[in-house]
Amino acid sequence: MKIRKIGGHAKTTYRVAAYCRVSTDKDEQLESFETQKNYYTELIAAEPTWELVNIYADEGRSATSVAHRPQFMQMMADAKAGMLDIILVKSISRFARNAADCQNYARELKTYGVEVRFERDSISNMDPSADFIFSMLAVVAQEESHSISENVRWRYKKDFEKGIYHMGNNRLLGYDMGEDGKLTPNQDAWIIKKMFEGYAAGMNLKEICDALDAAGAKRLRSDKPFTPITVSRILRNESYVGDLHMQKEAPTDYLTKKPVENTEYTTYLVKDEHEGIVSREVWNTVQERIQAAERDREAGLCRNTTQTHYLYGLVFCAECGSPMIRRSYTNRNKTKYKAWNCRGRQKQKNGCQNPAIREEDLIAEILSALQAHGVEIDGEDAEVITANVRRVDVSAEEIRIIFKDEEEAVAV
Repeated sequence: MKIRKIGGHAKTTYRVAAYCRVSTDKDEQLESFETQKNYYTELIAAEPTWELVNIYADEGRSATSVAHRPQFMQMMADAKAGMLDIILVKSISRFARNAADCQNYARELKTYGVEVRFERDSISNMDPSADFIFSMLAVVAQEESHSISENVRWRYKKDFEKGIYHMGNNRLLGYDMGEDGKLTPNQDAWIIKKMFEGYAAGMNLKEICDALDAAGAKRLRSDKPFTPITVSRILRNESYVGDLHMQKEAPTDYLTKKPVENTEYTTYLVKDEHEGIVSREVWNTVQERIQAAERDREAGLCRNTTQTHYLYGLVFCAECGSPMIRRSYTNRNKTKYKAWNCRGRQKQKNGCQNPAIREEDLIAEILSALQAHGVEIDGEDAEVITANVRRVDVSAEEIRIIFKDEEEAVAV
């Protein structure tokens, strides 16, 4: 081994770490994951001049974005803090499959005086020719990721054509998946029925959330109450009427993980594929209401009973009593922003003159009032506000708030 000089003095003991990763949570991958950790632990312990600092390990994480690998980011922070001298990695593809990320992070580590050794590729970021070789190998690794992505996409397309659906780990509220791959209603199906039947009967999203909360309904992965946004998404999910809609959106880019724009793809709809929780009649009634809301939105008329923003059904004009609606505005600097104004400006003959209020100011005032009321402001604004506020009346002079635990309004 070459002994590197640090600060003019030869360094005889090296603080060594290793980074390992598997890309899925499958049993065979997790077994490989444990094998990697054991291998590096024994390797570092066998070298007398090496001192083990840590085995950084990301389990079930994709390599295409380091932002989703917390242990990788911790390793970078420790290297910057001067805690590491050498990092061992099995291969470039274990380090990153994004060529730009791979090269940039290796260069960054070099500036910290940290050597990265890629065992399978027989390359170190400290080698004089490493930058060129590293660039070529990183591009190959990125193309490997692209090839895997294309193969997976092809397999899913063929499965869709055969009517085969992969739920993965994305469970569906109200359903279990049987051994035959069919969705079967479970003990939570009543929650779904309550949503659809309430909306079909004319309830708005906020009223449905309150009714679910009162009935003790629980979300699939959270103990927090249902929100209008969550209910709105469920009401649009055709799985609850027994249909199966595959490839709803354009395929995702293998690097950005976002839908690819302007690409052709085939969508597949299978009617009555499994047992529905709601009837076709209730489903059709709900979809008609949703479509009517969308037509109103396009025409500039928003119905508070069908909107998905969590403030709909809560905010009203203090001058005429009309619901306030969410609009987009552009200021003199061509910057767009959201604001709420009285629906009466469009609906009334002469128009209500109550001015609009910026959304950020409105939310800030509500949160400030909640905090003064003794509510802990912890979590998403939507969930804090919908859980504690009954009504908000807005005028040019003041905002009056009625909390759920009181009857009279408080002015702010």
